[in-house]
Amino acid sequence: MKKAIALLLAVLMVFALAACAKTATKENPASGNNNTASPAVDANTPAAGASDTGTPDTGASDNGKIDAVTPDSGASSDTASDANADVSSSANALGFFNSGVDPNSRDTYNIAWLYMRPMAVFQNIYTVLTEMESLLNFKTTEYCANSDIDALIQNIEIYADQGIDGFLIVIDATANVRICEVLDETGIPYIAMLNSVQDSNGSSLVPCVGLDNYEVGEKLTQWLFDNYKTYWGDIDETKIGLLNFNFSPNVDFNNRYLGSLARFKELLPNNTQIFDADGVTGGLNEQTGYDLASAILSANPDVEYWFIPACLELYAQGATRVVESLGIDDKVLTTCCDSNILAGAWDTNYEGSWVSCLAVSGHQYAVPGICGLVAILDGKATMETIWSSIRKPTDKLSFYQIANEIVTKDTYQAFFDKVIADSGLA
Repeated sequence: MKKAIALLLAVLMVFALAACAKTATKENPASGNNNTASPAVDANTPAAGASDTGTPDTGASDNGKIDAVTPDSGASSDTASDANADVSSSANALGFFNSGVDPNSRDTYNIAWLYMRPMAVFQNIYTVLTEMESLLNFKTTEYCANSDIDALIQNIEIYADQGIDGFLIVIDATANVRICEVLDETGIPYIAMLNSVQDSNGSSLVPCVGLDNYEVGEKLTQWLFDNYKTYWGDIDETKIGLLNFNFSPNVDFNNRYLGSLARFKELLPNNTQIFDADGVTGGLNEQTGYDLASAILSANPDVEYWFIPACLELYAQGATRVVESLGIDDKVLTTCCDSNILAGAWDTNYEGSWVSCLAVSGHQYAVPGICGLVAILDGKATMETIWSSIRKPTDKLSFYQIANEIVTKDTYQAFFDKVIADSGLA
């Protein structure tokens, strides 16, 4: 199967290079940003990196969920006639599939990739999108709102007026009602990336590519429990404390926190040394992670060992700084969700208490996201039918759950190499 997919990709690449396709792209709005740089990584302290949501704003309930969003399919009745079946059911392991339409038999699609702030994960997704442009005959316009919800919404409207064909967008959890309303009003197809959009019952309301975040939280704590003896030996488990990061306004981060908490209580039922660190008191940044960890670790010197499963890489980075400053590296094990910062640090031989992470590649988001959007634009799917073969019965629209793996310094490169190989883009 993989060989067949690879051959298909190779053939498509030849067609793309030989064709004289339209390549003009809509101009960015004046407030746009096409040159978002990935943060540098210092050899000793991991540098600032990625998150997948924004700082609090108006427009959402406290738990990050919304009660009503009715997505527009974006496909007119004359193009949606072939969209009764789930064309994405033939996707390969990474999510690549072809809608069945020759990409060079049509004009080039113009796709807008929109997100809230300059983070490495978003830049990585943009890089993969540009790699896939010739395969699927589209051009990517990137826009970073620099944490400004109003600017993001304004530019959705501007791109729509300019005739953009489709949106790939990180729908900020703190304003998802407003953002979804504006997207629906444009009548232009869109697929959400990273941040889920759910109703009060937890049902997915828009097609989205992301992680099962409760499961992520469980996996983080489970890994710490399964591996602590490698670092600490046979210690008294009652001496282990949990410093559990959260960002409660966002349902995805909150689910990571809840998953970590539940698994810790399950594995260490008699251990009550549990400390919550909610980033809502600060923001989604490394300094907030530092401040919260500093207060908890300094105030509890009687806790001899610490598990730190961080819902956000930046929080793990901040906590690592505190651990180093207190000189307790050999008493702390930190892991986190996402891998941009730590993988970059490992590239420069970082060693310390931040020992693992749940690895995620830009390919895992970009490949299924753009394939799904192109299928909708080709009239072979709608927002209602895309990925319907894997849709949970409780979801209104499909949530495409990407694969993930917890990696260490010894295994992270193999993970990323496999992802690239599975993509067919190597």
